[in-house]
Amino acid sequence: MNRVFGLCLAAVLALTYRGLAVSTSGTATAAVFTCAGVPAVPVDPYPGATAVATSFGSGTLAGFNVFTSGTGTANVSVASAHTPVCGAFLHTTTDPGSVAKMSVGLAPGTAEVYADGWFNIAAEGTAGSDVPFFRFFSGATRIVDVLRKNATGDVVLRVSSPKGYLYAPLVPNVRLGAWHHLVMHVVPDGPATGVQIWWDGKSAYANHTVNITATTLDMVQLGSEHDRQRADIYADDLIINSRSGDTSPLPGPLPSPAPNPTGWMNDLTGDTKATLTAGNTGRPDRSGQARLRPAEWWSLPRHRAGQFSDYAAVSSGSKIASSTGSAGAVFMALSSAMDASER
Repeated sequence: MNRVFGLCLAAVLALTYRGLAVSTSGTATAAVFTCAGVPAVPVDPYPGATAVATSFGSGTLAGFNVFTSGTGTANVSVASAHTPVCGAFLHTTTDPGSVAKMSVGLAPGTAEVYADGWFNIAAEGTAGSDVPFFRFFSGATRIVDVLRKNATGDVVLRVSSPKGYLYAPLVPNVRLGAWHHLVMHVVPDGPATGVQIWWDGKSAYANHTVNITATTLDMVQLGSEHDRQRADIYADDLIINSRSGDTSPLPGPLPSPAPNPTGWMNDLTGDTKATLTAGNTGRPDRSGQARLRPAEWWSLPRHRAGQFSDYAAVSSGSKIASSTGSAGAVFMALSSAMDASER
């Protein structure tokens, strides 16, 4: 009897914590819930100035420029959060005019940005489209973004280069409804632009010769800038940090106090003393040196750092034209039709 009572009490407390009030008659009724004061903002470990750092404890999207239209909505929700109990929620449908996005403006002349956040993609749209994570803009041009491709679940980096959209695979088959940690470090410098990405604490990509036209950044955005891109996106513990002038070395370690798990990209277990830098997972080989974890899931050959295959855009179909180089990136070129469907 005591065990049953204890389980019932635990259930009542859990429901109350999630924003529901349970009456003595057993009927659940909606309660007014506030996130105010719970929890504190995340600590910003990055070297520049904090543009925004929030766990949405205020119950609002303060610090962001929010835009919605049609059936799109943007609000703070208790339905899912990385740090209890609140997180941002962006909802869009395939209806015409459905848009939901939130952005942070950056100081003029911004030459370096760190974007750090936890994401839970709860719903996706049609095959051939995608769901965005962070998107970086210079003026009105989206220059770099990370997205999850619908149907396959693959997480991909997209770059707006002078040749068109170029793609680099990051993580395969990321399922819906799970929280993941994404950190992006972007240093815009034309054809010598640096981009480093960590996924769930592990380096997933680094390249200091990404070719774009921009030399400064103006905005970081969550959500899509166009309509009919169906998605349910939860985001939490967001940090946007930027500066001009001196920039951090790239590749480099993930600044503390961010997590530093090691092992394979889809394995969060294990820990070693190896330094976690771009192109490796920190798992040592017999020599004691950290070994690489290339994107072999994309059926590409293994390469050591600086010995990657570069892929140039093709005009149609799904063919890939390749040439060996040392640009430090593995780019996939998709058809112009696919580009159009994902814009």
